[in-house]
Amino acid sequence: MKKLLLIAIIFCIGMVFFFSGVGVTKNPPPYVIGLNLSLTGRAANIGIAEERVYRMKIDEINAAGGINGRKLKPIIYDDETRPAQSVLNTKKLINVDKVIACLGYAFTGGTLACVKTATDGKTVLFSLAASEKIWRPTKKWVFNTTPCQKDACTPILVDNLLKRGSTKIAYIYNDTAYGQTGKETFEWTCEKMGIKPAIIEKYSPRSTDVSPQITHIKVSGADGLIICGYLADTVRVLKTARDLGITYPIFSEYAVVGPEFIELAGKYGEGVVTTSLKTLVAKDLPDTDVQKKVCMDLYSKYTKKYGPFSLYAGHAWDSLNLVTKALEKIDPKLDPTKKDDLAKIRAQLRDSLETLKGVVGQNGVYNYSSYHHNGLAPGCYVPVVVQNGKWVLYEAKR
Repeated sequence: MKKLLLIAIIFCIGMVFFFSGVGVTKNPPPYVIGLNLSLTGRAANIGIAEERVYRMKIDEINAAGGINGRKLKPIIYDDETRPAQSVLNTKKLINVDKVIACLGYAFTGGTLACVKTATDGKTVLFSLAASEKIWRPTKKWVFNTTPCQKDACTPILVDNLLKRGSTKIAYIYNDTAYGQTGKETFEWTCEKMGIKPAIIEKYSPRSTDVSPQITHIKVSGADGLIICGYLADTVRVLKTARDLGITYPIFSEYAVVGPEFIELAGKYGEGVVTTSLKTLVAKDLPDTDVQKKVCMDLYSKYTKKYGPFSLYAGHAWDSLNLVTKALEKIDPKLDPTKKDDLAKIRAQLRDSLETLKGVVGQNGVYNYSSYHHNGLAPGCYVPVVVQNGKWVLYEAKR
Protein backbone atom coordinates (compact mmCIF):
# COMPACT_ATOMS: atom_id res chain seq x y z
CA MET A 1 0.00 0.00 0.00
CA LYS A 2 2.76 2.38 0.96
CA LYS A 3 4.55 1.49 -2.25
CA LEU A 4 1.46 2.28 -4.35
CA LEU A 5 1.00 5.55 -2.48
CA LEU A 6 4.61 6.52 -3.15
CA ILE A 7 4.21 5.74 -6.86
CA ALA A 8 1.03 7.83 -6.98
CA ILE A 9 2.76 10.77 -5.34
CA ILE A 10 5.71 10.58 -7.73
CA PHE A 11 3.29 10.35 -10.68
CA CYS A 12 1.36 13.42 -9.50
CA ILE A 13 4.54 15.43 -9.01
CA GLY A 14 5.67 14.48 -12.49
CA MET A 15 2.37 15.52 -14.01
CA VAL A 16 2.57 18.88 -12.22
CA PHE A 17 5.98 19.52 -13.74
CA PHE A 18 4.76 18.33 -17.14
CA PHE A 19 1.69 20.55 -17.26
CA SER A 20 3.50 23.52 -15.76
CA GLY A 21 5.84 23.32 -18.72
CA VAL A 22 3.08 23.19 -21.33
CA GLY A 23 3.05 26.40 -23.37
CA VAL A 24 6.43 27.52 -22.02
CA THR A 25 8.96 27.88 -24.82
CA LYS A 26 12.59 28.27 -24.01
CA ASN A 27 13.14 30.23 -27.22
CA PRO A 28 9.83 31.86 -28.15
CA PRO A 29 9.26 32.90 -31.79
CA PRO A 30 11.04 36.16 -32.65
CA TYR A 31 9.56 39.46 -33.73
CA VAL A 32 10.30 39.63 -37.45
CA ILE A 33 11.38 43.09 -38.61
CA GLY A 34 11.20 43.91 -42.33
CA LEU A 35 13.97 46.11 -43.75
CA ASN A 36 13.44 47.59 -47.20
CA LEU A 37 16.79 49.20 -48.01
CA SER A 38 18.36 50.89 -51.02
CA LEU A 39 21.50 48.75 -51.24
CA THR A 40 22.00 49.43 -54.94
CA GLY A 41 20.98 52.28 -57.24
CA ARG A 42 21.47 56.03 -56.74
CA ALA A 43 20.76 55.90 -52.99
CA ALA A 44 23.05 52.93 -52.27
CA ASN A 45 25.28 55.02 -49.99
CA ILE A 46 22.20 55.57 -47.83
CA GLY A 47 21.07 51.96 -47.68
CA ILE A 48 24.49 50.53 -46.90
CA ALA A 49 24.94 52.79 -43.86
CA GLU A 50 21.41 51.96 -42.67
CA GLU A 51 21.95 48.21 -43.00
CA ARG A 52 25.12 48.42 -40.91
CA VAL A 53 23.31 50.10 -38.03
CA TYR A 54 20.22 47.90 -38.19
CA ARG A 55 22.38 44.79 -37.91
CA MET A 56 24.56 46.31 -35.19
CA LYS A 57 21.64 47.49 -33.04
CA ILE A 58 19.61 44.29 -33.51
CA ASP A 59 22.64 42.26 -32.37
CA GLU A 60 22.91 44.48 -29.28
CA ILE A 61 19.20 44.11 -28.48
CA ASN A 62 19.27 40.34 -28.91
CA ALA A 63 22.42 40.00 -26.80
CA ALA A 64 20.58 41.83 -24.01
CA GLY A 65 17.65 39.38 -24.14
CA GLY A 66 15.52 40.92 -26.89
CA ILE A 67 12.17 42.63 -26.37
CA ASN A 68 9.49 41.02 -24.20
CA GLY A 69 11.70 37.93 -24.06
CA ARG A 70 11.72 37.63 -27.84
CA LYS A 71 14.66 38.16 -30.17
CA LEU A 72 14.40 40.39 -33.23
CA LYS A 73 14.82 38.73 -36.61
CA PRO A 74 15.61 41.05 -39.55
CA ILE A 75 14.60 40.23 -43.11
CA ILE A 76 16.35 42.49 -45.62
CA TYR A 77 15.41 43.27 -49.22
CA ASP A 78 17.08 45.64 -51.67
CA ASP A 79 14.69 48.03 -53.39
CA GLU A 80 17.41 49.08 -55.89
CA THR A 81 16.27 52.69 -55.28
CA ARG A 82 13.19 51.94 -57.40
CA PRO A 83 9.63 52.66 -56.16
CA ALA A 84 8.19 49.62 -57.95
CA GLN A 85 10.67 47.31 -56.25
CA SER A 86 9.87 48.92 -52.88
CA VAL A 87 6.22 47.99 -53.37
CA LEU A 88 7.05 44.38 -54.28
CA ASN A 89 9.35 44.10 -51.26
CA THR A 90 6.74 45.55 -48.92
CA LYS A 91 4.03 43.19 -50.11
CA LYS A 92 6.34 40.23 -49.54
CA LEU A 93 7.40 41.42 -46.10
CA ILE A 94 3.80 41.89 -44.95
CA ASN A 95 2.08 38.94 -46.61
CA VAL A 96 4.79 36.28 -46.82
CA ASP A 97 7.38 37.06 -44.17
CA LYS A 98 4.75 38.17 -41.62
CA VAL A 99 6.78 41.07 -40.24
CA ILE A 100 5.51 43.17 -37.35
CA ALA A 101 6.74 46.37 -39.03
CA CYS A 102 8.55 47.56 -42.16
CA LEU A 103 11.56 49.86 -41.71
CA GLY A 104 14.00 51.56 -44.09
CA TYR A 105 12.54 53.33 -47.14
CA ALA A 106 15.42 55.72 -47.70
CA PHE A 107 13.95 57.74 -50.55
CA THR A 108 10.70 59.64 -50.77
CA GLY A 109 9.41 58.12 -54.01
CA GLY A 110 9.75 54.59 -52.66
CA THR A 111 8.04 55.52 -49.42
CA LEU A 112 5.05 57.21 -51.02
CA ALA A 113 4.63 54.30 -53.44
CA CYS A 114 4.26 51.93 -50.48
CA VAL A 115 1.76 53.89 -48.37
CA LYS A 116 -1.25 52.02 -49.78
CA THR A 117 0.45 48.63 -49.36
CA ALA A 118 1.23 49.31 -45.70
CA THR A 119 -2.24 50.71 -45.09
CA ASP A 120 -3.99 47.76 -46.72
CA GLY A 121 -1.76 45.39 -44.77
CA LYS A 122 -2.36 47.29 -41.51
CA THR A 123 1.37 47.24 -40.83
CA VAL A 124 3.59 50.09 -39.64
CA LEU A 125 5.86 51.53 -42.32
CA PHE A 126 8.73 53.48 -40.79
CA SER A 127 10.36 55.71 -43.39
CA LEU A 128 13.77 57.36 -43.20
CA ALA A 129 13.16 59.70 -46.16
CA ALA A 130 12.96 63.46 -45.88
CA SER A 131 9.83 64.78 -47.59
CA GLU A 132 7.09 66.06 -45.31
CA LYS A 133 4.60 64.58 -47.80
CA ILE A 134 5.33 61.26 -46.08
CA TRP A 135 3.65 62.36 -42.87
CA ARG A 136 1.72 65.50 -43.80
CA PRO A 137 -1.18 64.91 -43.81
CA THR A 138 -1.01 62.14 -41.23
CA LYS A 139 -1.22 58.61 -42.62
CA LYS A 140 -2.40 56.10 -40.03
CA TRP A 141 0.24 53.40 -40.62
CA VAL A 142 3.17 55.57 -41.76
CA PHE A 143 5.80 57.04 -39.43
CA ASN A 144 9.02 58.92 -40.07
CA THR A 145 12.33 59.67 -38.34
CA THR A 146 13.85 62.36 -40.54
CA PRO A 147 13.06 66.06 -40.12
CA CYS A 148 11.70 67.59 -43.31
CA GLN A 149 13.59 70.18 -45.33
CA LYS A 150 11.30 72.93 -44.03
CA ASP A 151 12.15 72.11 -40.41
CA ALA A 152 15.82 71.20 -40.64
CA CYS A 153 17.47 72.30 -43.86
CA THR A 154 16.33 74.78 -46.51
CA PRO A 155 15.56 77.82 -44.26
CA ILE A 156 18.88 77.28 -42.45
CA LEU A 157 20.77 77.23 -45.76
CA VAL A 158 19.04 80.35 -47.09
CA ASP A 159 19.65 82.20 -43.82
CA ASN A 160 23.34 81.30 -43.85
CA LEU A 161 23.72 82.38 -47.49
CA LEU A 162 22.13 85.72 -46.62
CA LYS A 163 24.55 86.09 -43.71
CA ARG A 164 27.43 85.52 -46.12
CA GLY A 165 26.20 88.37 -48.27
CA SER A 166 24.22 86.59 -50.97
CA THR A 167 21.17 88.52 -52.17
CA LYS A 168 20.17 86.52 -55.27
CA ILE A 169 19.99 82.81 -54.54
CA ALA A 170 19.58 80.20 -57.27
CA TYR A 171 18.15 76.72 -56.74
CA ILE A 172 18.63 73.57 -58.81
CA TYR A 173 16.90 70.31 -57.99
CA ASN A 174 16.68 66.68 -59.05
CA ASP A 175 13.22 66.12 -60.53
CA THR A 176 12.15 63.48 -57.99
CA ALA A 177 9.70 63.60 -55.10
CA TYR A 178 12.55 64.69 -52.81
CA GLY A 179 13.68 67.42 -55.21
CA GLN A 180 10.18 68.67 -55.87
CA THR A 181 9.60 69.01 -52.13
CA GLY A 182 12.89 70.86 -51.86
CA LYS A 183 11.87 73.28 -54.60
CA GLU A 184 8.51 73.95 -52.92
CA THR A 185 10.27 74.48 -49.60
CA PHE A 186 12.79 76.87 -51.16
CA GLU A 187 9.98 78.96 -52.65
CA TRP A 188 8.17 78.97 -49.29
CA THR A 189 11.38 80.02 -47.52
CA CYS A 190 12.08 82.86 -49.94
CA GLU A 191 8.55 84.20 -49.56
CA LYS A 192 8.78 83.98 -45.77
CA MET A 193 12.14 85.80 -45.75
CA GLY A 194 10.99 88.42 -48.23
CA ILE A 195 13.46 87.63 -51.01
CA LYS A 196 13.04 86.65 -54.65
CA PRO A 197 14.82 83.56 -56.09
CA ALA A 198 17.36 84.41 -58.78
CA ILE A 199 16.38 81.36 -60.82
CA ILE A 200 15.12 77.81 -60.27
CA GLU A 201 16.33 74.97 -62.50
CA LYS A 202 15.69 71.22 -62.53
CA TYR A 203 17.33 68.15 -64.04
CA SER A 204 16.27 64.55 -64.64
CA PRO A 205 17.55 61.81 -62.29
CA ARG A 206 19.09 60.22 -65.39
CA SER A 207 20.87 63.38 -66.57
CA THR A 208 24.55 63.06 -67.36
CA ASP A 209 24.96 66.67 -68.48
CA VAL A 210 23.63 69.63 -66.49
CA SER A 211 25.70 72.31 -68.24
CA PRO A 212 22.63 73.97 -69.84
CA GLN A 213 21.01 74.47 -66.44
CA ILE A 214 24.26 75.74 -64.91
CA THR A 215 24.70 78.16 -67.81
CA HIS A 216 21.23 79.56 -67.13
CA ILE A 217 22.12 79.98 -63.46
CA LYS A 218 25.43 81.64 -64.31
CA VAL A 219 23.81 84.35 -66.43
CA SER A 220 20.92 84.89 -64.00
CA GLY A 221 22.90 87.22 -61.76
CA ALA A 222 22.82 84.76 -58.84
CA ASP A 223 25.42 85.11 -56.10
CA GLY A 224 24.58 81.94 -54.17
CA LEU A 225 23.42 78.45 -55.16
CA ILE A 226 21.61 75.61 -53.41
CA ILE A 227 21.60 72.10 -54.92
CA CYS A 228 18.93 69.53 -54.07
CA GLY A 229 19.67 65.96 -55.11
CA TYR A 230 21.21 62.67 -54.11
CA LEU A 231 24.92 61.99 -53.74
CA ALA A 232 26.16 61.30 -57.27
CA ASP A 233 23.98 63.81 -59.10
CA THR A 234 24.69 66.56 -56.55
CA VAL A 235 28.42 66.05 -57.08
CA ARG A 236 27.85 66.20 -60.87
CA VAL A 237 26.04 69.53 -60.53
CA LEU A 238 28.69 70.85 -58.15
CA LYS A 239 31.57 69.95 -60.44
CA THR A 240 29.83 71.38 -63.49
CA ALA A 241 29.13 74.64 -61.66
CA ARG A 242 32.74 75.07 -60.59
CA ASP A 243 34.14 74.01 -63.96
CA LEU A 244 31.90 76.55 -65.72
CA GLY A 245 33.27 79.33 -63.54
CA ILE A 246 30.81 79.75 -60.66
CA THR A 247 32.88 80.95 -57.73
CA TYR A 248 30.24 82.11 -55.26
CA PRO A 249 29.06 79.92 -52.31
CA ILE A 250 27.39 76.62 -53.18
CA PHE A 251 25.27 74.91 -50.52
CA SER A 252 23.47 71.59 -50.68
CA GLU A 253 20.30 70.08 -49.23
CA TYR A 254 21.09 67.43 -46.61
CA ALA A 255 20.84 64.17 -48.62
CA VAL A 256 24.60 64.33 -49.30
CA VAL A 257 25.90 64.34 -45.73
CA GLY A 258 28.37 61.54 -45.15
CA PRO A 259 31.93 60.45 -45.93
CA GLU A 260 30.95 59.40 -49.46
CA PHE A 261 30.34 63.01 -50.49
CA ILE A 262 33.80 64.11 -49.38
CA GLU A 263 35.40 61.19 -51.20
CA LEU A 264 33.40 61.59 -54.42
CA ALA A 265 33.50 65.39 -54.58
CA GLY A 266 37.19 65.72 -53.75
CA LYS A 267 38.45 69.29 -54.03
CA TYR A 268 35.03 70.41 -55.30
CA GLY A 269 33.43 69.57 -51.97
CA GLU A 270 35.58 71.93 -49.95
CA GLY A 271 33.45 74.73 -48.50
CA VAL A 272 30.09 73.13 -49.31
CA VAL A 273 27.58 73.79 -46.53
CA THR A 274 24.55 71.69 -45.61
CA THR A 275 22.77 70.67 -42.41
CA SER A 276 23.07 67.52 -40.35
CA LEU A 277 21.87 65.64 -37.33
CA LYS A 278 24.10 66.35 -34.36
CA THR A 279 25.74 62.92 -34.33
CA LEU A 280 28.04 63.91 -37.19
CA VAL A 281 29.65 66.50 -34.93
CA ALA A 282 28.91 64.80 -31.61
CA LYS A 283 32.31 65.57 -30.11
CA ASP A 284 31.73 69.30 -30.57
CA LEU A 285 28.41 69.32 -28.70
CA PRO A 286 28.35 70.92 -25.24
CA ASP A 287 28.01 68.51 -22.33
CA THR A 288 24.67 70.10 -21.51
CA ASP A 289 23.15 68.96 -24.81
CA VAL A 290 20.54 66.28 -24.02
CA GLN A 291 21.47 64.39 -27.20
CA LYS A 292 25.22 64.23 -26.65
CA LYS A 293 25.28 60.88 -24.82
CA VAL A 294 23.32 58.89 -27.41
CA CYS A 295 25.05 60.71 -30.27
CA MET A 296 28.51 59.97 -28.91
CA ASP A 297 27.58 56.34 -28.29
CA LEU A 298 26.50 55.72 -31.88
CA TYR A 299 29.29 57.85 -33.35
CA SER A 300 31.95 55.94 -31.42
CA LYS A 301 30.57 52.49 -32.27
CA TYR A 302 29.99 53.27 -35.93
CA THR A 303 33.33 54.96 -36.62
CA LYS A 304 35.24 52.24 -34.75
CA LYS A 305 33.66 49.51 -36.88
CA TYR A 306 33.10 51.20 -40.24
CA GLY A 307 35.16 54.38 -40.43
CA PRO A 308 33.74 57.89 -41.13
CA PHE A 309 30.23 58.47 -39.83
CA SER A 310 27.22 58.58 -42.16
CA LEU A 311 24.12 60.69 -41.57
CA TYR A 312 21.90 57.74 -42.49
CA ALA A 313 23.24 55.62 -39.67
CA GLY A 314 21.37 57.95 -37.33
CA HIS A 315 18.08 57.56 -39.20
CA ALA A 316 18.25 53.78 -38.92
CA TRP A 317 19.18 53.91 -35.23
CA ASP A 318 16.25 56.19 -34.44
CA SER A 319 13.66 54.11 -36.28
CA LEU A 320 14.67 50.85 -34.59
CA ASN A 321 14.99 52.54 -31.20
CA LEU A 322 11.48 53.97 -31.49
CA VAL A 323 10.00 50.67 -32.64
CA THR A 324 11.60 48.75 -29.77
CA LYS A 325 10.37 51.27 -27.22
CA ALA A 326 6.85 50.92 -28.63
CA LEU A 327 7.17 47.11 -28.64
CA GLU A 328 7.91 47.16 -24.92
CA LYS A 329 4.39 48.49 -24.38
CA ILE A 330 2.46 45.77 -26.22
CA ASP A 331 1.02 42.56 -24.77
CA PRO A 332 4.07 40.25 -24.40
CA LYS A 333 1.90 37.12 -24.53
CA LEU A 334 0.89 37.72 -28.15
CA ASP A 335 2.55 35.20 -30.48
CA PRO A 336 3.77 36.72 -33.78
CA THR A 337 3.46 33.34 -35.53
CA LYS A 338 -0.32 33.27 -34.98
CA LYS A 339 -2.41 35.20 -37.49
CA ASP A 340 -4.77 36.87 -35.02
CA ASP A 341 -1.97 37.67 -32.59
CA LEU A 342 0.17 39.14 -35.36
CA ALA A 343 -2.65 41.49 -36.32
CA LYS A 344 -2.93 42.58 -32.69
CA ILE A 345 0.83 43.09 -32.41
CA ARG A 346 0.84 45.28 -35.51
CA ALA A 347 -2.11 47.33 -34.22
CA GLN A 348 -0.74 47.69 -30.69
CA LEU A 349 2.68 48.69 -32.05
CA ARG A 350 1.08 51.42 -34.16
CA ASP A 351 -0.92 52.71 -31.21
CA SER A 352 2.12 52.60 -28.91
CA LEU A 353 4.23 54.65 -31.31
CA GLU A 354 1.74 57.52 -31.04
CA THR A 355 2.25 57.63 -27.26
CA LEU A 356 6.04 58.03 -27.30
CA LYS A 357 7.17 61.30 -25.74
CA GLY A 358 10.59 62.75 -24.97
CA VAL A 359 12.54 59.98 -26.70
CA VAL A 360 16.10 61.24 -27.20
CA GLY A 361 17.46 60.18 -30.56
CA GLN A 362 20.10 61.00 -33.14
CA ASN A 363 17.87 63.34 -35.17
CA GLY A 364 16.42 65.11 -32.15
CA VAL A 365 13.95 64.54 -29.33
CA TYR A 366 10.81 62.73 -30.52
CA ASN A 367 7.28 63.52 -29.38
CA TYR A 368 4.79 61.52 -31.40
CA SER A 369 1.03 61.92 -31.39
CA SER A 370 -2.01 60.88 -33.38
CA TYR A 371 -1.51 63.93 -35.61
CA HIS A 372 2.31 64.13 -35.73
CA HIS A 373 4.02 61.00 -37.10
CA ASN A 374 7.44 62.64 -37.42
CA GLY A 375 7.72 63.86 -33.85
CA LEU A 376 10.59 66.32 -34.35
CA ALA A 377 10.60 70.06 -33.74
CA PRO A 378 11.99 72.69 -36.13
CA GLY A 379 15.66 73.53 -35.68
CA CYS A 380 16.77 70.05 -34.64
CA TYR A 381 19.62 70.06 -37.21
CA VAL A 382 22.82 72.11 -37.28
CA PRO A 383 24.72 73.62 -40.25
CA VAL A 384 27.95 71.82 -41.21
CA VAL A 385 30.67 72.52 -43.78
CA VAL A 386 33.39 70.51 -45.50
CA GLN A 387 36.64 71.91 -44.15
CA ASN A 388 40.01 70.30 -44.86
CA GLY A 389 38.25 67.14 -45.98
CA LYS A 390 36.06 66.81 -42.88
CA TRP A 391 32.53 67.76 -41.82
CA VAL A 392 32.62 70.39 -39.04
CA LEU A 393 30.12 72.73 -37.40
CA TYR A 394 29.52 75.83 -39.44
CA GLU A 395 28.51 79.36 -38.55
CA ALA A 396 28.22 82.02 -41.22
CA LYS A 397 29.72 85.43 -40.51
CA ARG A 398 28.00 88.57 -41.68
